[in-house]
Amino acid sequence: MKWRLLLSFIVASGLAACTQESKPQEEPTPIVDEVPEKQVYENEVFNEVTLEEVEGKTVVTGKARVFEGVFQYAVVSGNEVLLENYYQTDGAPAWGEFTITLDKALTEKAGSQLELFVYSAKDGAKINILTIPLN
Repeated sequence: MKWRLLLSFIVASGLAACTQESKPQEEPTPIVDEVPEKQVYENEVFNEVTLEEVEGKTVVTGKARVFEGVFQYAVVSGNEVLLENYYQTDGAPAWGEFTITLDKALTEKAGSQLELFVYSAKDGAKINILTIPLN
């Protein structure tokens, strides 16, 4: 008798569970980050290099690991060198931080690119070139 009562209870509980309406679960709303991710450029010598527009200028930030902390940079358009200069930061083996500010007029020329590089002590050739499109 106890078994029948127990079996009846189990069957009734199972039927009740199957006939209950379940509410559809709401999908969580994904959080959308409206700030676009910055493009990051790097090679074996330059790391975490990014560009940002600030008050009409292009600001280039990153890290460099170069001999005696000196590297060169140039803004080029095709074969034309619009600007060439150097930057002094912490020397290798440290990663020295740098910030370079470029006038907007340099970056607006069609096909302009920023080159970060080192001159070879062996033969004066450009080495470890990191090329970044400016437009």
